[in-house]
Amino acid sequence: MVYPTVLADSERFLIKIAETDEELKATLKLRYEVFNVEQGHGLDQCASYGLDFDEYDKYCLQLVVLDKQEKAPVGTYRLHLGSIALEGKGFYSSTEYEIKGLEKIASISMELGRSCVRTSFRTGAAVALLWGGIGELMMRAKLRYLFGCVSMEAYNAAATWAIYEHFKKDNLTTDLIKGTPLKGFELDKSTPDEIKIYSDNIRNTMKDFVPPLLKGYLRLGTKICGEPLFDPVFKTVDFLILLDTFSMPERYARHFNYKPAQSQAAPIQCT
Repeated sequence: MVYPTVLADSERFLIKIAETDEELKATLKLRYEVFNVEQGHGLDQCASYGLDFDEYDKYCLQLVVLDKQEKAPVGTYRLHLGSIALEGKGFYSSTEYEIKGLEKIASISMELGRSCVRTSFRTGAAVALLWGGIGELMMRAKLRYLFGCVSMEAYNAAATWAIYEHFKKDNLTTDLIKGTPLKGFELDKSTPDEIKIYSDNIRNTMKDFVPPLLKGYLRLGTKICGEPLFDPVFKTVDFLILLDTFSMPERYARHFNYKPAQSQAAPIQCT
């Protein structure tokens, strides 16, 4: 557990790390309602419990935005500190990708995953609060990098390859860490002609297929770390992403209250 667990407080919302059994259960229930019920892409094993969870959750922190009026979580991120992953089960992303270079930065990194927001709160405010919490945690723990897998729900291999080619041409990729899809996760190949259909009008392709979450990551300065893959469990296309917070545009760093140069304050305590 991380102490102090409260990362930020406002008149209506509390941004914190879930710590009680009640908070954890409510958070996993929210994930289940979004991934399994709404999107239909969740883990089959979770259906009998009505909770979204896997073997990595016991190693991770659950960042939540709690609505004080409803006394319930309205948004969440699963966060895995690199220091914990190195001593434990490793990173979830490594179940999909072979990731070269991660060992060099893992100790100053945090893996993001399982991001979701309740339908009635998808105005952007909940996501901003979550990122404010992430920024606070990054400063406390003196971390630099954020990484993880981000999903595109609409499966279209040719469109995905066109988007990946666009990322490369637009200098939105990095080799600092490099992910290679593991066997069984490879995305179907497309012919140049199939890809050209989507690359010729890449603006519409990006609009139709790239989810708001990934677009938001890219605005922050996030880079793509290798080829996309197909997740056969969630039936999604995934990209491995990396954000060097030291390179985040200043206007976003201010918005999320992230100050890399001042990351020495309030050291984090984990138990």
